[in-house]
Amino acid sequence: MRVPVTMREARADDALFLLGIWQDSLRMADAQEQLGDLETIIRDADASPDQRLLVAECGSEPVGAVYVRATTFGPLNLEPTVQIFAPHVVPSFRRRGVGRMLMESAVAFAEERGVRTIVAAASAGGRDGNRFLARIGLGAQAVMRAAPTAVVRSRLAVLGRALPHHARLQRSPKQSSAVGELLAARRSQRRSHTVA
Repeated sequence: MRVPVTMREARADDALFLLGIWQDSLRMADAQEQLGDLETIIRDADASPDQRLLVAECGSEPVGAVYVRATTFGPLNLEPTVQIFAPHVVPSFRRRGVGRMLMESAVAFAEERGVRTIVAAASAGGRDGNRFLARIGLGAQAVMRAAPTAVVRSRLAVLGRALPHHARLQRSPKQSSAVGELLAARRSQRRSHTVA
């Protein structure tokens, strides 16, 4: 059953609601820092003609949100694009047209600017959200992967040891020494935490 939903731009007092629906999309920090981040995002979106943070309301209750930004497709592809981030509807209001209204607002934002391309970012684990985006015509263009820098460094080191000697990246003695010292310090810290 469709519900009467209105769209509006986010206000400072929406930060707590947004924290509740987007906590997994925000940086790893305590809730107060995340709340501060959201307050900054709301202020920045309000101040910029190229950003909107939209909230869907049913009556006076917020039931969904989406962040949209006019930019380029990427740093190498300068096609004007509207990026849609974290479209989210609270579970009790799903399948009632709220997601469609969020996306219609994003499309209107693109049309106002004459932008022909829309891209959307949704959680890799958000099966329903990704299915919805596919149903409205958004196809996969890339896979974005993320990991802590230290994890990537350690995996590259393992891969480097598996390469033939001539194919390895040659580091200056100073670089090798600094990396070795850093790794030794980390191993020492791990051992002291294990013993404690």
